[in-house]
Amino acid sequence: MSKQPKKGQGMPPVPAGFQMPFYYASLVNCAMYFPANPRVLKPYLKGKFVGPALFDGQGLVYFNYQLYTAHFPGFMSLVTEIELNIVSYPLAREPEVPRLTLREFITGEDQTKLYGNLRVHVPCDNPQAIKAGVELFGEPKFQTTFNASLPSLNDPTVETWTVICNDPGAADPSKDDGGYIFKAIADLRGLDASAGNVSPTTEYGIVGGRLIGARWNILQPHRTYFLDAKQAGRVAMSYGTSTHQMRKDMQALVGETPCVAVQTFDSKPAAVQSRAYYADV
Repeated sequence: MSKQPKKGQGMPPVPAGFQMPFYYASLVNCAMYFPANPRVLKPYLKGKFVGPALFDGQGLVYFNYQLYTAHFPGFMSLVTEIELNIVSYPLAREPEVPRLTLREFITGEDQTKLYGNLRVHVPCDNPQAIKAGVELFGEPKFQTTFNASLPSLNDPTVETWTVICNDPGAADPSKDDGGYIFKAIADLRGLDASAGNVSPTTEYGIVGGRLIGARWNILQPHRTYFLDAKQAGRVAMSYGTSTHQMRKDMQALVGETPCVAVQTFDSKPAAVQSRAYYADV
C-alpha cells in the first residue's frame, strides 16, 4: 500500500488564472454504469490512495458524457468531455465507508460522500477546460473530439443517446470510419425513469502527490433508468481501431459487461423564442 505524503493544513492552492467555484450555465449529462471484477480494477488504483467501492462483491465503473457551457464576462465557453471513472473511497477513511447496495448508491443514498470517482481518462475538446482539470483537480485529461446525437427539445426526432469519442489523431472526426476510441448508444424509449441524484458527487484526483477530493453539485434530480437482464441490450458499447490507451482501458474495464443503469440530466430551458406571426393586418 502506498503511503500518502505528510499532511499539511488547508487546501490545495488555486493556480493563478482560476477562480473557484466554477458555475455551469447549462449542462447535459449522460452516465452509464457497469459492474467490474475487483481484480480488474486493482492495477488502476495502485498508488492512488483509494480502494474500490464494492457493491455485492463487485466494483463499479462508469463514464459520463458532459456537454456544458459557462458564462464569462466577455464570452461563453462551450465544453464537451467524458469522464471514465472507477468508484472508489479514500483508504484513510475506510472504517467510515458505508455499506450500500448498487441501487442505493446510484440513487444517492451515500450521505458520507466517501464514495467518489477516480478518473482513469478524461477526453475533452476545450484547451482551457483541460488546463483547469489538470491543474485544479489532477485529472488525466487529453484533447480530442466527439460526435454525439442527443435528445433535444429542438429536435424531437432524436430519441436515443449516441456518443462517439474520437481518436485524438483522427484525420476526419466527422467520418464514422471505426477509428474511434469507443461508441455508446443508449435507447431508453419506453423505459420508466425514477428520480435519483448522486450529487454532490465526490471527484478524486492526485495533485502534488496527495489525494484530493472535490464536490460536483448538479442542482436538479437525474432521470435514473435501472436495466434488468432483458433491458441491458438497450445500451450498446463498441470499440474502434484506435490505438489510444483509453480504448485499451475501456475494453479492460467495461468490455462486453452489460450496463446496469443509465442516468441522464439536462438543464431546463432558460428562455423560449416563439414562432413568428403576421403583424401587418
